[in-house]
Amino acid sequence: MAEGLHAAPLGKQSNTPEVYDAGLLYPVPRAIGRKLLKLEDKQAEELPFLGEDVWNCYEASWLDKNGWPNRVILEVRISCYTPNLVESKSLKLYLNSLNFHRFESSEVAIATICADLHKTVGGAEPPSVTILSVEPALLTPKAWICVDDCFGLDTELAFDCDDSVLSTQMPTSDGPNVVTERLVSHLLRTLCPVTGQPDWGSVLLEYRGPAIDRASLCRYVCSLRRETGFHENCVELLFLAILRRCEPEALRVTGRFLRRGGIDINPVRCTPNHESLELGCLGPAAEQIRVAGQ
Repeated sequence: MAEGLHAAPLGKQSNTPEVYDAGLLYPVPRAIGRKLLKLEDKQAEELPFLGEDVWNCYEASWLDKNGWPNRVILEVRISCYTPNLVESKSLKLYLNSLNFHRFESSEVAIATICADLHKTVGGAEPPSVTILSVEPALLTPKAWICVDDCFGLDTELAFDCDDSVLSTQMPTSDGPNVVTERLVSHLLRTLCPVTGQPDWGSVLLEYRGPAIDRASLCRYVCSLRRETGFHENCVELLFLAILRRCEPEALRVTGRFLRRGGIDINPVRCTPNHESLELGCLGPAAEQIRVAGQ
């Protein structure tokens, strides 16, 4: 099998691309693996099976036409009759190259991905690429409020860590609007300090205090896209920024990161009085809320 992988990125140190590059996709002829099964000379209609390769891509993200991130799960289906398969790390790097690329719409993004994959794997039948929801069923709207659609399009989005964008809602004539609520964002992307590759996750925020401006929270989470740090450090950075800028009475921040090597790391940081968050109309938070991809 190594004969078709000599130039593949698998097993090699790779930089994280920030510019869209379809050339990152690396084709591997199916005939190499099928040679071991004595099927390398068989045409599609001669193969003793039907089938397809189904890929679930949990780290797909691009910018919309206004420059705001979309994070999605992609289901990719490739016929087993294509001349080539796509090497997995090359697909990961290719998807990473879309992270700062603007598309006019999600439909245009999907069409681009489909065309690039079709060119890589070959064959008459193009791959199927479908968007799946990143919102897990456990995070019901009654218990958690997703802030990912709360951003203001009149504000230019910066991708350099800046907690000054965090703010609370303007106080009313009766004083600060004190609330107890749970907010979640699925747009967290940071960089591993060892490999430089992206780490993806969701931020779960539980607090009591002045109402946090949801658009500002979304902007802050997005500003971490180039931030380098271990999962634990990134959650501590989030916790301290929210504590300093928004001054909640009680706070708990949980990072739910996608797994690496079969392990997912989910740091939790909270104020000493965090147990008081269990009181009131929200009820207790689940200790292990699984997000998509975990």
